[in-house]
Amino acid sequence: MPSERHRTHHLECEGFAAACRSLLESVLPDATTAVVWLHEDEREMEPDGDDCRRTWAAARDRFERVPVADRNDATAWRVPTTTNAGREALFDLVALTDGVAGSHFVFRLELRDGETPLLDAIPHHADAGVDATLLGDWIQPGDIVGLSGQDACLVPTETRFEWTAEDRQWAVRGGSLCVEPLDGRTMSCYGLTNVEGAKIGADGTVLALAWDPGELPDDAVGKLLSWFTDKLYNPPPAVPCETPARATAVITYLRDLLAAYDGREL
Repeated sequence: MPSERHRTHHLECEGFAAACRSLLESVLPDATTAVVWLHEDEREMEPDGDDCRRTWAAARDRFERVPVADRNDATAWRVPTTTNAGREALFDLVALTDGVAGSHFVFRLELRDGETPLLDAIPHHADAGVDATLLGDWIQPGDIVGLSGQDACLVPTETRFEWTAEDRQWAVRGGSLCVEPLDGRTMSCYGLTNVEGAKIGADGTVLALAWDPGELPDDAVGKLLSWFTDKLYNPPPAVPCETPARATAVITYLRDLLAAYDGREL
């Protein structure tokens, strides 16, 4: 049985399929095997089920069925990553995750060293992570690491900063700023890759943030999404950090994250 998955880092990315391939390429030198879980019914779905059928038909003979590992109505398949043929077959499946049906067809995947998971990903959640303690010198626990050629980076999963100010609990966790009212209302988290401006206020303790909600289509759907964004997306424009030292540490972390993510400077 494989050991329990452990993540030290989480993937932040603009486009999952390309970023996932770049991440796989970084981890492959430490891996021997990939295991993929497929929701095979998705091959009959639109708009890209045909691509799933063609790709899987071409790649299937390179995979070994692992029925004991089936889960969540998905079939498990194993492919060696120590051969060019195995890596190409894996990359062909990962490319499918750029599509609607494809991201559900390739339901989950892992890279392993033997039976030890190094990387796991859930494409339809645009979610991936690695255990840096099992990888080479290119990544260490606590590091923020950019992926070459991608608007993407790996950020530590640990809570980097946590404090209480103005009747709220504040935390920087991985790639998010999280805020929780002390009265028990629901915590809200905001992706820090959406920050387009940051500066420390005159007293040195308050961090002013300008947030970009992202581009929306210029049509009826875009207008509806814009309405929901205006109503529901309310990231804090000012973050009370209590001390100059914490404000400086938080903005330094933010700058490092954005520099690794897309080379942005604040």
